[in-house]
Amino acid sequence: MLRCVVRAFGPAVDVVATECYDPPRPGPGEVSVRMLLASVNPSDLVTISGAYASRTTLPFVPGFEGVGVVEATGAGVSEVAAGQRVLPLGTAGAWQQVKVAEARWCLPVLPRLTDEQAATSYVNPLTALLMSRQYVIPGGGAGTAGAAGVVVNAAASAIGRMAIRMLNRAGVEPVALVRHPRGREQLTGLRTAAVLCTSDDGVREALPAVVREAAGGRPPTVVLDAVGGSEGGDLARALAPGGTLVHYGLLSGRPLPPALATERPDVRVVLFRLRDWVHTADRARLTDALAEAQHLVADGTAATPVAHVLPLRDVREALRREAVPGRTGKVLLRAD
Repeated sequence: MLRCVVRAFGPAVDVVATECYDPPRPGPGEVSVRMLLASVNPSDLVTISGAYASRTTLPFVPGFEGVGVVEATGAGVSEVAAGQRVLPLGTAGAWQQVKVAEARWCLPVLPRLTDEQAATSYVNPLTALLMSRQYVIPGGGAGTAGAAGVVVNAAASAIGRMAIRMLNRAGVEPVALVRHPRGREQLTGLRTAAVLCTSDDGVREALPAVVREAAGGRPPTVVLDAVGGSEGGDLARALAPGGTLVHYGLLSGRPLPPALATERPDVRVVLFRLRDWVHTADRARLTDALAEAQHLVADGTAATPVAHVLPLRDVREALRREAVPGRTGKVLLRAD
Protein backbone atom coordinates (compact mmCIF):
# COMPACT_ATOMS: atom_id res chain seq x y z
CA MET A 1 0.00 0.00 0.00
CA LEU A 2 1.05 3.61 -0.57
CA ARG A 3 0.71 6.63 1.70
CA CYS A 4 1.94 10.21 1.93
CA VAL A 5 3.88 11.01 5.07
CA VAL A 6 5.34 14.09 6.77
CA ARG A 7 8.40 13.56 8.99
CA ALA A 8 9.43 17.19 9.40
CA PHE A 9 7.43 20.41 9.27
CA GLY A 10 7.96 22.80 6.38
CA PRO A 11 6.67 23.76 2.92
CA ALA A 12 4.44 20.91 1.77
CA VAL A 13 6.13 20.47 -1.63
CA ASP A 14 9.44 19.91 0.19
CA VAL A 15 8.44 17.71 3.13
CA VAL A 16 5.62 15.46 1.90
CA ALA A 17 6.90 12.10 0.63
CA THR A 18 5.31 8.82 -0.40
CA GLU A 19 6.17 5.44 1.07
CA CYS A 20 4.91 1.88 1.16
CA TYR A 21 3.23 0.62 4.31
CA ASP A 22 1.15 -2.22 5.70
CA PRO A 23 -2.12 -0.86 7.13
CA PRO A 24 -3.10 -2.41 10.46
CA ARG A 25 -6.23 -4.48 10.84
CA PRO A 26 -9.13 -2.59 12.41
CA GLY A 27 -9.46 -3.07 16.14
CA PRO A 28 -12.62 -2.92 18.26
CA GLY A 29 -14.78 0.00 17.14
CA GLU A 30 -12.61 0.63 14.08
CA VAL A 31 -12.96 0.16 10.33
CA SER A 32 -10.60 -0.03 7.37
CA VAL A 33 -11.51 2.47 4.67
CA ARG A 34 -10.16 2.00 1.17
CA MET A 35 -9.69 5.62 0.12
CA LEU A 36 -10.88 6.70 -3.32
CA LEU A 37 -10.16 10.44 -3.49
CA ALA A 38 -8.80 13.02 -1.07
CA SER A 39 -8.73 16.80 -1.25
CA VAL A 40 -5.74 19.11 -0.89
CA ASN A 41 -6.94 21.93 1.36
CA PRO A 42 -5.29 25.02 2.89
CA SER A 43 -5.85 23.45 6.32
CA ASP A 44 -3.67 20.51 5.25
CA LEU A 45 -0.87 22.81 4.10
CA VAL A 46 -1.02 24.90 7.27
CA THR A 47 -0.72 21.76 9.41
CA ILE A 48 2.18 20.45 7.31
CA SER A 49 3.96 23.80 7.72
CA GLY A 50 4.07 23.32 11.49
CA ALA A 51 1.60 26.06 12.43
CA TYR A 52 -0.09 23.59 14.79
CA ALA A 53 3.06 21.77 15.86
CA SER A 54 1.99 21.65 19.50
CA ARG A 55 -0.97 19.41 18.62
CA THR A 56 0.54 17.51 15.66
CA THR A 57 2.72 14.46 16.28
CA LEU A 58 5.36 13.57 13.71
CA PRO A 59 5.35 11.57 11.53
CA PHE A 60 1.79 11.87 10.25
CA VAL A 61 -0.29 11.26 7.14
CA PRO A 62 -1.99 14.49 5.97
CA GLY A 63 -5.48 14.90 4.62
CA PHE A 64 -8.56 16.01 6.56
CA GLU A 65 -11.03 15.39 3.74
CA GLY A 66 -11.63 12.42 1.48
CA VAL A 67 -14.03 9.66 0.50
CA GLY A 68 -13.58 5.91 0.63
CA VAL A 69 -15.31 2.54 0.93
CA VAL A 70 -15.40 0.46 4.12
CA GLU A 71 -13.37 -2.71 3.52
CA ALA A 72 -13.45 -4.36 6.93
CA THR A 73 -14.87 -3.71 10.38
CA GLY A 74 -13.55 -4.49 13.83
CA ALA A 75 -15.46 -5.97 16.72
CA GLY A 76 -18.49 -4.09 17.96
CA VAL A 77 -18.98 -1.86 14.93
CA SER A 78 -22.61 -1.07 14.18
CA GLU A 79 -22.44 2.41 12.66
CA VAL A 80 -21.26 1.34 9.17
CA ALA A 81 -20.89 -1.85 7.14
CA ALA A 82 -18.43 -3.24 4.62
CA GLY A 83 -19.04 -1.86 1.13
CA GLN A 84 -20.49 1.43 2.38
CA ARG A 85 -19.09 4.69 0.97
CA VAL A 86 -18.10 7.04 3.80
CA LEU A 87 -16.22 10.16 4.76
CA PRO A 88 -13.69 9.21 7.48
CA LEU A 89 -13.55 12.37 9.58
CA GLY A 90 -12.10 13.37 12.93
CA THR A 91 -8.41 12.95 12.12
CA ALA A 92 -5.97 13.51 9.30
CA GLY A 93 -4.90 10.54 7.19
CA ALA A 94 -6.90 10.77 3.96
CA TRP A 95 -3.73 10.85 1.82
CA GLN A 96 -3.22 7.09 1.85
CA GLN A 97 -4.74 4.05 0.21
CA VAL A 98 -6.23 2.54 3.36
CA LYS A 99 -7.14 4.55 6.45
CA VAL A 100 -8.02 2.81 9.70
CA ALA A 101 -10.48 5.01 11.56
CA GLU A 102 -12.96 4.88 14.40
CA ALA A 103 -16.33 3.80 13.04
CA ARG A 104 -18.08 6.63 14.90
CA TRP A 105 -16.18 9.11 12.73
CA CYS A 106 -17.16 7.50 9.43
CA LEU A 107 -20.16 9.39 8.04
CA PRO A 108 -22.39 8.23 5.15
CA VAL A 109 -22.30 9.77 1.67
CA LEU A 110 -25.41 10.63 -0.33
CA PRO A 111 -25.71 8.00 -3.08
CA ARG A 112 -26.25 10.62 -5.78
CA LEU A 113 -22.91 12.33 -5.16
CA THR A 114 -20.01 11.42 -7.44
CA ASP A 115 -16.72 10.52 -5.76
CA GLU A 116 -15.34 13.95 -6.70
CA GLN A 117 -18.35 15.67 -5.14
CA ALA A 118 -18.11 13.50 -2.03
CA ALA A 119 -14.39 14.21 -1.64
CA THR A 120 -15.14 17.95 -1.52
CA SER A 121 -18.36 17.86 0.51
CA TYR A 122 -16.98 18.33 4.01
CA VAL A 123 -14.50 21.11 4.84
CA ASN A 124 -15.68 24.03 2.70
CA PRO A 125 -19.41 23.22 2.42
CA LEU A 126 -19.87 22.53 6.12
CA THR A 127 -17.81 25.57 7.14
CA ALA A 128 -19.81 27.88 4.86
CA LEU A 129 -23.11 26.37 6.00
CA LEU A 130 -22.37 26.63 9.72
CA MET A 131 -21.00 30.18 9.52
CA SER A 132 -23.98 31.37 7.49
CA ARG A 133 -26.48 29.74 9.82
CA GLN A 134 -24.85 30.75 13.09
CA TYR A 135 -23.85 34.34 12.36
CA VAL A 136 -25.85 35.68 9.41
CA ILE A 137 -29.12 33.77 9.01
CA PRO A 138 -29.85 32.28 12.45
CA GLY A 139 -32.39 29.50 12.31
CA GLY A 140 -32.15 29.34 8.55
CA GLY A 141 -34.60 32.19 8.14
CA ALA A 142 -34.40 35.45 6.25
CA GLY A 143 -31.09 37.29 6.29
CA THR A 144 -31.09 39.30 9.49
CA ALA A 145 -27.96 41.20 8.49
CA GLY A 146 -29.72 42.92 5.61
CA ALA A 147 -29.01 43.05 1.91
CA ALA A 148 -25.75 44.96 2.30
CA GLY A 149 -24.93 44.15 5.93
CA VAL A 150 -22.43 41.36 5.25
CA VAL A 151 -18.88 41.43 3.91
CA VAL A 152 -17.13 38.34 2.49
CA ASN A 153 -13.42 38.58 1.72
CA ALA A 154 -11.42 36.12 -0.40
CA ALA A 155 -14.78 36.04 -2.18
CA ALA A 156 -13.44 34.42 -5.35
CA SER A 157 -12.14 31.40 -3.44
CA ALA A 158 -14.13 28.17 -3.50
CA ILE A 159 -15.47 28.70 0.00
CA GLY A 160 -16.06 32.42 -0.61
CA ARG A 161 -18.29 31.65 -3.58
CA MET A 162 -20.09 28.95 -1.61
CA ALA A 163 -20.81 31.38 1.23
CA ILE A 164 -22.18 33.96 -1.21
CA ARG A 165 -24.46 31.40 -2.86
CA MET A 166 -25.79 30.34 0.54
CA LEU A 167 -26.38 33.96 1.53
CA ASN A 168 -28.10 34.63 -1.79
CA ARG A 169 -30.52 31.76 -1.07
CA ALA A 170 -31.52 33.65 2.09
CA GLY A 171 -31.89 36.96 0.27
CA VAL A 172 -28.56 38.42 1.43
CA GLU A 173 -26.34 40.22 -1.10
CA PRO A 174 -22.95 40.78 0.54
CA VAL A 175 -20.14 43.16 -0.26
CA ALA A 176 -17.48 40.92 -1.82
CA LEU A 177 -13.74 41.53 -1.58
CA VAL A 178 -11.33 39.92 -4.07
CA ARG A 179 -7.54 40.14 -4.17
CA HIS A 180 -7.06 40.26 -7.95
CA PRO A 181 -9.08 41.76 -10.83
CA ARG A 182 -9.70 38.28 -12.28
CA GLY A 183 -11.64 37.54 -9.11
CA ARG A 184 -14.48 39.70 -10.40
CA GLU A 185 -15.01 37.28 -13.29
CA GLN A 186 -15.25 34.34 -10.88
CA LEU A 187 -18.20 36.02 -9.16
CA THR A 188 -20.23 36.30 -12.36
CA GLY A 189 -23.79 35.17 -11.72
CA LEU A 190 -23.66 35.77 -7.96
CA ARG A 191 -25.67 38.58 -6.38
CA THR A 192 -23.55 41.09 -4.48
CA ALA A 193 -24.04 44.62 -3.18
CA ALA A 194 -20.62 45.43 -4.62
CA VAL A 195 -17.36 43.76 -5.60
CA LEU A 196 -14.19 45.47 -4.36
CA CYS A 197 -10.68 44.54 -5.49
CA THR A 198 -8.10 45.22 -2.79
CA SER A 199 -5.36 45.68 -5.39
CA ASP A 200 -7.20 48.62 -6.99
CA ASP A 201 -5.79 52.08 -6.25
CA GLY A 202 -6.98 53.49 -2.97
CA VAL A 203 -9.07 50.48 -1.86
CA ARG A 204 -6.67 48.82 0.54
CA GLU A 205 -5.45 52.11 2.02
CA ALA A 206 -8.97 53.26 2.95
CA LEU A 207 -10.70 49.90 3.32
CA PRO A 208 -13.10 50.70 6.22
CA ALA A 209 -14.46 53.79 4.43
CA VAL A 210 -14.61 52.04 1.06
CA VAL A 211 -16.52 49.09 2.52
CA ARG A 212 -19.04 51.36 4.25
CA GLU A 213 -19.61 53.26 1.02
CA ALA A 214 -20.10 50.00 -0.90
CA ALA A 215 -22.64 48.92 1.71
CA GLY A 216 -24.80 51.93 0.95
CA GLY A 217 -23.20 54.24 3.47
CA ARG A 218 -24.02 51.96 6.40
CA PRO A 219 -21.40 50.02 8.35
CA PRO A 220 -21.78 46.26 7.92
CA THR A 221 -22.89 44.05 10.79
CA VAL A 222 -21.10 40.80 9.88
CA VAL A 223 -17.77 40.07 8.21
CA LEU A 224 -16.74 36.57 7.10
CA ASP A 225 -12.94 36.86 7.17
CA ALA A 226 -10.68 34.28 5.55
CA VAL A 227 -7.63 36.54 5.35
CA GLY A 228 -6.77 37.87 8.80
CA GLY A 229 -3.80 40.20 9.19
CA SER A 230 -4.25 43.90 8.52
CA GLU A 231 -7.15 43.31 6.12
CA GLY A 232 -9.12 41.42 8.75
CA GLY A 233 -8.34 44.20 11.22
CA ASP A 234 -9.56 46.92 8.87
CA LEU A 235 -12.77 45.03 8.19
CA ALA A 236 -13.38 44.72 11.93
CA ARG A 237 -12.89 48.51 12.20
CA ALA A 238 -15.52 48.96 9.47
CA LEU A 239 -18.17 47.09 11.45
CA ALA A 240 -21.19 48.70 13.05
CA PRO A 241 -21.20 48.89 16.86
CA GLY A 242 -21.82 45.39 18.19
CA GLY A 243 -20.94 43.83 14.83
CA THR A 244 -19.33 40.41 14.39
CA LEU A 245 -16.11 39.43 12.64
CA VAL A 246 -16.13 35.69 11.92
CA HIS A 247 -12.44 34.88 11.43
CA TYR A 248 -12.09 31.45 9.83
CA GLY A 249 -8.94 31.59 7.67
CA LEU A 250 -5.43 32.98 7.59
CA LEU A 251 -4.66 33.47 3.91
CA SER A 252 -2.43 36.44 4.76
CA GLY A 253 -0.33 34.22 7.00
CA ARG A 254 -0.69 36.82 9.75
CA PRO A 255 -2.97 37.00 12.79
CA LEU A 256 -5.46 39.75 13.43
CA PRO A 257 -3.86 42.90 14.90
CA PRO A 258 -3.43 42.58 18.70
CA ALA A 259 -4.62 46.18 19.15
CA LEU A 260 -8.02 45.34 17.67
CA ALA A 261 -9.54 44.44 21.04
CA THR A 262 -8.57 47.84 22.41
CA GLU A 263 -9.57 49.82 19.31
CA ARG A 264 -12.98 48.16 18.88
CA PRO A 265 -13.99 46.56 22.20
CA ASP A 266 -17.60 46.61 21.01
CA VAL A 267 -16.89 44.24 18.11
CA ARG A 268 -17.30 40.52 18.64
CA VAL A 269 -14.45 38.50 17.10
CA VAL A 270 -15.36 34.85 16.57
CA LEU A 271 -12.55 32.42 15.80
CA PHE A 272 -14.46 29.82 13.79
CA ARG A 273 -12.74 26.44 13.56
CA LEU A 274 -14.65 23.63 11.91
CA ARG A 275 -12.63 21.12 13.92
CA ASP A 276 -13.94 22.56 17.20
CA TRP A 277 -17.57 22.26 16.09
CA VAL A 278 -17.12 18.76 14.69
CA HIS A 279 -15.45 17.47 17.84
CA THR A 280 -18.17 18.81 20.13
CA ALA A 281 -21.19 17.71 18.06
CA ASP A 282 -22.70 14.28 18.64
CA ARG A 283 -22.93 11.84 15.74
CA ALA A 284 -26.61 12.56 15.02
CA ARG A 285 -26.07 16.31 14.83
CA LEU A 286 -22.94 15.89 12.71
CA THR A 287 -24.70 13.46 10.37
CA ASP A 288 -27.62 15.85 9.87
CA ALA A 289 -25.37 18.84 9.20
CA LEU A 290 -23.19 16.90 6.79
CA ALA A 291 -26.24 15.57 4.96
CA GLU A 292 -27.51 19.13 4.53
CA ALA A 293 -24.12 20.21 3.22
CA GLN A 294 -24.08 17.30 0.78
CA HIS A 295 -27.52 18.23 -0.54
CA LEU A 296 -26.14 21.72 -1.18
CA VAL A 297 -23.23 20.15 -3.04
CA ALA A 298 -25.65 18.09 -5.14
CA ASP A 299 -27.81 21.08 -6.10
CA GLY A 300 -24.80 23.22 -6.98
CA THR A 301 -24.94 25.68 -4.09
CA ALA A 302 -21.84 24.18 -2.46
CA ALA A 303 -20.33 22.62 -5.57
CA THR A 304 -16.55 22.69 -5.95
CA PRO A 305 -14.91 22.70 -9.38
CA VAL A 306 -12.02 20.26 -9.67
CA ALA A 307 -8.92 21.41 -11.55
CA HIS A 308 -6.65 18.36 -11.24
CA VAL A 309 -6.81 14.74 -10.09
CA LEU A 310 -3.42 13.09 -9.59
CA PRO A 311 -2.35 9.76 -8.07
CA LEU A 312 -0.80 9.63 -4.59
CA ARG A 313 2.62 8.83 -6.05
CA ASP A 314 2.55 12.26 -7.74
CA VAL A 315 1.72 14.15 -4.54
CA ARG A 316 4.52 16.70 -5.00
CA GLU A 317 3.25 17.57 -8.46
CA ALA A 318 -0.23 17.91 -6.97
CA LEU A 319 1.16 20.30 -4.37
CA ARG A 320 2.93 22.34 -7.04
CA ARG A 321 -0.35 22.66 -8.93
CA GLU A 322 -2.13 23.62 -5.71
CA ALA A 323 0.26 26.56 -5.38
CA VAL A 324 -0.34 27.95 -8.90
CA PRO A 325 -1.92 31.45 -8.69
CA GLY A 326 -5.33 31.74 -10.29
CA ARG A 327 -6.06 28.02 -10.12
CA THR A 328 -9.76 27.60 -10.89
CA GLY A 329 -10.54 24.38 -9.05
CA LYS A 330 -9.60 21.96 -6.31
CA VAL A 331 -6.66 19.56 -6.53
CA LEU A 332 -7.53 15.97 -5.60
CA LEU A 333 -5.37 12.94 -4.87
CA ARG A 334 -6.47 9.60 -6.31
CA ALA A 335 -5.68 6.65 -4.04
CA ASP A 336 -4.47 4.14 -6.62
